Amino acid sequence: MRAQSKPFIVEVKSSRRTERRQSASIWGNLDLAAVAEEIAEELPQSAAAPAEAADAQ
Repeated sequence: MRAQSKPFIVEVKSSRRTERRQSASIWGNLDLAAVAEEIAEELPQSAAAPAEAADAQ
């Protein structure tokens, strides 16, 4: 019969080199340029309406 070996623990140590990870952005994959263009298209239309109403008074 074979002699039983002692139980052992394998410890995995972290690497000394730090990995460069991109910071997690709250904006994620959102294309801010596209959003800015959409707002720029909508803004002149909605800003012109109150100005015309003020001129009529």
